[in-house]
Formats: sequence, C-alpha cells, structure tokens
Amino acid sequence: MKKLFCALALLTATLSLSAQDRAVRNARFKFEEAQELAANPQRNEKEEAKLQQLIATTLEAIEPTLNNPETKKQKANAWDIKANLLLFKINPIISQLQAEQPVDTAEFAALVIGALDAMEQCYKEEVAAGIPEKFQKDNTTTFYSMKNKIYALNCRQYLAFCGQMFFTNHQYDKAKDAFTKYMHFSEIYTLLAEEAKMDPEDPNTAKMAYFTCLASYFAKDYKTLAEYMPLAKKYSQELNQVNQLEMTAFIEQGDTLGWLNAGKRIVLEDPQANDGVAQNILAYYFNHNDTKGALEFTEALLAKDPDSKIANYAKGITLMNDKKYAEAIPFFVKATEADPDFSDAFYNAGVCYSNIGYDINESLNGKKMTAAQQKAEIQKVKDEYAKAEPFFLRVRELEPDNPHKWASRLSTVYYILEDKAKQAEMDKLLE
Repeated sequence: MKKLFCALALLTATLSLSAQDRAVRNARFKFEEAQELAANPQRNEKEEAKLQQLIATTLEAIEPTLNNPETKKQKANAWDIKANLLLFKINPIISQLQAEQPVDTAEFAALVIGALDAMEQCYKEEVAAGIPEKFQKDNTTTFYSMKNKIYALNCRQYLAFCGQMFFTNHQYDKAKDAFTKYMHFSEIYTLLAEEAKMDPEDPNTAKMAYFTCLASYFAKDYKTLAEYMPLAKKYSQELNQVNQLEMTAFIEQGDTLGWLNAGKRIVLEDPQANDGVAQNILAYYFNHNDTKGALEFTEALLAKDPDSKIANYAKGITLMNDKKYAEAIPFFVKATEADPDFSDAFYNAGVCYSNIGYDINESLNGKKMTAAQQKAEIQKVKDEYAKAEPFFLRVRELEPDNPHKWASRLSTVYYILEDKAKQAEMDKLLE
C-alpha cells in the first residue's frame, strides 16, 4: 500500500506540471544521455553520431520552452539544458584550437555567446524564483548557476580567443565586440558579477584593454578607443604603440589640437622614450611658423628633462632663428652630448660659429681702424670659423656620402683660414 501511495504521489506531481514543463523534464533526460556519451573521450563514430543527433534534437525540443509563459517551474532547467548543449558543441572546437587547426570563428563566437546568454538567463530565472539566498545551496534549481559559474569563466576566456581570431581575419568590428564583451563581462553576465570583476591594476586588464584599443582603431571606432585608452596605457609592454594609436586616431579624425595635446602629454610623461613624438610636434610648430608654441613646448620639455636631446636641439634652433647664435651653441652642444651621432646638431653648431664670424666681418665694413686693430678684428673672424671647423668635420664623419651638406661649409672655413689646399679639396668634392 505504501508503494502504491508513493506511485500515486509521483503521478500526481507529474500531472501537475504544464506541457511545457514536462517537455523540459523530457529534454533533461535526453541531455543526461548526451552528457554520458560526451563524458567518454574514446567514443566511436557511431556513438559520436548519436551524441550529435541528441544535441541537435534536444536543442530543437528545448527552444520552444525557453520563453513560453506556460513553462512555469522548469525555466531555469530549460536554460541550463540549452547552455550545456551549446557547451558540448564548443568542446570539439576548443580541441581544434589546441591542436592549432583552423576553425569557423563566427560559429565559435556564436556558440560561446549563446552559451553565456543561456547561463545568464538560467541565473535570472533562479533569482526570479525568489528563493532566499541562505537556502539556495540546498535547492536543486540553484545548483545550475553554481555549476555554470565555472563554465562561464571558461567562456570568458573563449571570448578573448574569438577576438584574436576575428582580428587575425581582419574582422575588426567583430574583434572589437568580442573584446568589449570581455572587458564588460561582469556587467553583462551578472551570474559572475563578483568573480569576473576586473582589477584595473591587474596586468591582464591592461593587456586586454590594449587589444580592445587595437581592434577599435582598425574598426575606426574612436569612441571605444578613447574609452579604453587609460587602461591600455598601463600595458607597459606596448605603451609606445598605444600612444601611436591615440595620436594617429586624432590625425584621422582631423583633430589637430587633440593630436598636439596628446603628443605633448605623452612626451612629458616620458621624454627619453618619446623623442620621435617630440620631433613631430616641434616640426609641426616650425612648419607653421609658431615660434611661441615651439618655445613653450621646448621649455616645458627642458624643465622635465634638462638633458633631452630634442629639447636642447629645438631650443638651439629657436635661438638660431632669432640670430642669437652664441646663445644657441650650448644647446646644440648639449644635444650632441646626448647623442654623439646627431649630425644636424653638429652642423647647426658649426653654422652658428660661422654666422658669428660672418657678422663680425660684416661689422668691419666702413669702420675706421688702425692696421693693428683691423688685424685683431680679422683674427676674431678667423677664430670663429676655426671653432666651426671641428663641427663640420664631425658631420663629414657621420655623413661621408653627403658632401653637399658639409663640403661647401668647410670650403668657406678654409677660405677664411687661408688654407688653399683644403679649400681646393672641398671644392673638388662639390664638382
């Protein structure tokens, strides 16, 4: 009698389920059969075919129950079944990736996101059931989400794989979407709100922000690029490229002011690592005859790094353009001390000495002097040209195949110094 009573109770409980709930229960049985087959890595071709058939038919059976209002008690169960069936389909693709075999990236991404969405909906259905948190661990329904958290964390990494594969295939919009889902994971998938929060100080966070910026740049999504730029700058391994992305993005948007401000900030953050950026900014100022802008930037750079090669050189150029040759020379010399192969700095130091000598010579025209005074003044001219000689000789050492840069200058020096043999040698090189 007791067995009969239990059987009747079970029958009553089953009959109390809606048709949709019963469909979910039946799908669970099919899922468990598929799960048993999937757990066997040594399954033969027949078993594999059966597994794939079970996955397909069970997915087809579960789909109508997911959003049906008649599915009342089994909604979380239904979404869990879908999530896990999609995971079954993901597993062989992961094996292909590990074996470095080609895969269908679009299919992989769709399966990963589909599984994550299903796990998230399963969690929401459990929360909607209103079970007090302290009892959740004792309720079979909440078991789904506890288990799915582990799977969801794995799927998060799969999103990164998807982003990398899309990027390799030049599908930059899709790569950006995969990476942004990774970055916003804890907000999109509340199932893992705490476990998936990203620490802004974690190197992996900065690395993923860098990949997001890279994909955003090629996708021409400059808004997303700007959003992740601060985090990406913490990825020291690719900081130079991150800076280039930021500046190039401003150029492509036609935002010159943004480019200048970003460039100046980047240079002043680390002057020695960003000489090239500093040169581009100074070239912009000089090409636009913006002496004031060039000088302000140069002074800020010298204040940050008094030994900066490019800042000293730029200060020298600014002074030389103002015909303050004697003041300019020490800055050119300091630039050569920072970089002994800095040909242009040696050249301009020589030009400054030559110009000082030239100005002294010009000042003698029409000036009444005794022979002794004139001889003394001429010697001053020769002295300045003599100071220029070693700088031009250094340019010759650095650029031996470019005589038109230094030979004419040295010819003038030797003319002033009355060294006819060396002057002739230089003139010969200019023929």
